Amino acid sequence: MRSGSFWMIAVRWSIRLTGVVSTVILARLLTPTDFGVVAMAMIVVSLLEVLSPSGQKYALIRLVNPDRGHYDTVWTLSVIVGMVIAAAIVGIAPLTRLYFHDGRAIPVMQCLALRSAIGGFENVGVLDFRRELRFDKYFLYNVYPKLISFFVTIIAAFVLRNYWALVLGILSYSFAMNVLSFTMHPYRPSFSLVKINELWSFSIWTLVRTIGWSLNFQVDQLVIGGTAGVAAMGRYAVASDVATSPSRELNDPMVAALYPVMVKVQHDHTQLRALYLKALCWSAIICFSTSIGVALVSHDLVQVVLGSKWLDLEPLMGYLALSAGLVGLSSGAYATFDTLGRPELGARMQWLRLAFLCLVIVPVGIASHSLKFIAIARLGVTAIFMPTLFLAAGSAIGVSPGDYVRAFWRPLAAAATMTIGVWGAEALMPQSGAAQLIFEVLAGAVCFTVSLLALWRLSGRPDSAERDLLQFIRQCLTTWAPYPRLRKRPS
Repeated sequence: MRSGSFWMIAVRWSIRLTGVVSTVILARLLTPTDFGVVAMAMIVVSLLEVLSPSGQKYALIRLVNPDRGHYDTVWTLSVIVGMVIAAAIVGIAPLTRLYFHDGRAIPVMQCLALRSAIGGFENVGVLDFRRELRFDKYFLYNVYPKLISFFVTIIAAFVLRNYWALVLGILSYSFAMNVLSFTMHPYRPSFSLVKINELWSFSIWTLVRTIGWSLNFQVDQLVIGGTAGVAAMGRYAVASDVATSPSRELNDPMVAALYPVMVKVQHDHTQLRALYLKALCWSAIICFSTSIGVALVSHDLVQVVLGSKWLDLEPLMGYLALSAGLVGLSSGAYATFDTLGRPELGARMQWLRLAFLCLVIVPVGIASHSLKFIAIARLGVTAIFMPTLFLAAGSAIGVSPGDYVRAFWRPLAAAATMTIGVWGAEALMPQSGAAQLIFEVLAGAVCFTVSLLALWRLSGRPDSAERDLLQFIRQCLTTWAPYPRLRKRPS
């Protein structure tokens, strides 16, 4: 679990580091309207792409001994559905003008339909990287295409200076990933649907959940696109990406590693419960530190990362970051439902949350046209909904409210200490800029880590994520210690 999480986090942070550098450059070359046009197109594309057979892929990972028929069936479905989605995007694109009131997104959607068609032919053999816990291979498979996309996007932005640079970057990523899937894995799929009935019973609920998950993350952007216009949508999309990335890009990879590890012990509920609680404690450490941290440094973060023309995003950043942190706490629950063979529980919870979001965000957006109020509405609904999901997961795997309290209270207390530390850093260095941002981040990280480990010791050193964190810190000190006497110190 730790090894897999390391590689998955390395994957996401390599990609996000590339993405952050790309965003910093593109934010100075392109306008909010450019980002808004592509964001509009991607909403429609993403909503249709949730119909891709990702559920069959999860089912394949969950099987103990899949044969060639399983692999070929998943690949055949991917090809068929990819082509159908591509055709649907091309057909629906002209109709989007009626909602977004902007025709520039239409040719962008039609070009991005190629992404769905190309992705459908991806070699299904690469699923073995996760099935066999070969996360090092998975790392290379995901990072190389992102680097190619990065260079294509930046070069195109310097040449074109408009949103078509973003489109070329998206398509180059899909093409590179497809080619690499056949280069890195020897499996050669063929057309077959022999195992479709066996895979369908599990994957249908995963598909329903995936659709709900996608709508959950896009309902606010859909409302903004229809009520506030393309520029406002571009600003909200960028704010959401920057605010949520720290928590999402650390927590999601860990959960991605959690699922195949859980599958290995799916018949041992004691080990499943222990894995869930350990992952939950890690999620609490990651999500409380990053989401609250982003909210604390949002002013300098916007100024340094995005530039002065994006300063009006600052009021949104804290609410969006805190909302992402709360969602991250719950992500391990869905992996648990899938492992137990109960994907319908995850599907129901996703659609219940979507219903709450629609009931609140839609009227708020129509009445106010305010990006800030929409962000506040998302945070409020998320905070109200999360206890329901925790209770459902706890009931399925035997986790009590007391277990949740023990997983959350130390990271939450450490986050409170971090808040005081960041406020102190602001008082010591009141000017804005990169130096202030770095000083605040370092002060917050030190306060959070020290207080977290101190509380863990005072709690009797339980077998929780803090023990893993301390072991990791000691290993780093042992590896990088400049003096032999430090390297010889026992851990």
